[in-house]
Amino acid sequence: MSMDVTGRVLAGVDDLTGIAPAVLAALAEARRTRAGLTLVHAFASPPAFGPSLWLNAYTAALPEARDLLERQAARLRAEHDGLDVDTHVVVGHPAAVLIDASRAARLTVVGCRGVGGFTELLLGSVSAQVAAHAHSPVLVIRPPGREQPDVDAPVLVGVDQAPGGTAVVESAFAHAQARGVGMVAVHCWASMAAPGGDAYGEHDPSAPEAAAQQLLDDALNAARHRYPQVRVIRRLIRTGAPGAALVRESAEAGLVVVGSRGHAGAAGVLRGSVSQVLLHHAHCPVAVAR
Repeated sequence: MSMDVTGRVLAGVDDLTGIAPAVLAALAEARRTRAGLTLVHAFASPPAFGPSLWLNAYTAALPEARDLLERQAARLRAEHDGLDVDTHVVVGHPAAVLIDASRAARLTVVGCRGVGGFTELLLGSVSAQVAAHAHSPVLVIRPPGREQPDVDAPVLVGVDQAPGGTAVVESAFAHAQARGVGMVAVHCWASMAAPGGDAYGEHDPSAPEAAAQQLLDDALNAARHRYPQVRVIRRLIRTGAPGAALVRESAEAGLVVVGSRGHAGAAGVLRGSVSQVLLHHAHCPVAVAR
């Protein structure tokens, strides 16, 4: 695939009939960061088609797809003076196309079915594959579970001890500062059983909560001095189901930031069950930090 997306915001487009929420989100990110915007539509060959039939269908559909995508770009240029937006229509599996293009992108934006993304966000779907394997940070635009949040809705981040957690917190601060909003940092904790069956902290009931508070403070203090304008709300939640707790918290957020681990390419995976739960069920867009 020949396209130069160096430093640009990359948006996957499957709905060529109108400008989808995922494209609008990519536009907002491009304007916020003063970056160019690249719209990409991918054709995947249906397995049931024979080579000649697919070639004929592709040859007929390609000019129309290019025209429709360029119309979207023209509309965006007309509505946003000075916007640098280009378009690419390519042949290939949508996930593979976006993952490859993301190597040079500033950010890759995809959506879910019902909001103009590539497909419904399920394990194995295009959105999930891009979220797990892209080389750039990823923004997944989910169907809102309630009314759209206020423009000043905070950025939500879950804080834990997992590898890469510092990068996730740093990314959440950066998102909050770029949006001019506050940040809600949540740490979910639960009393743990010590060897022999005694509850950890049995002789000092406040010990587990104090340790949780210290973990949260340490994680935030490591990055907070670089983002002095971001107002931070610290929140401890005692629960054995942190994913469900963060999904509930996301109902009041404008964005939730999760992490990934491993290599950002084919070996990359989303970090842990909490990130997976949020990716599937959050009430707001999900940003995957690298």
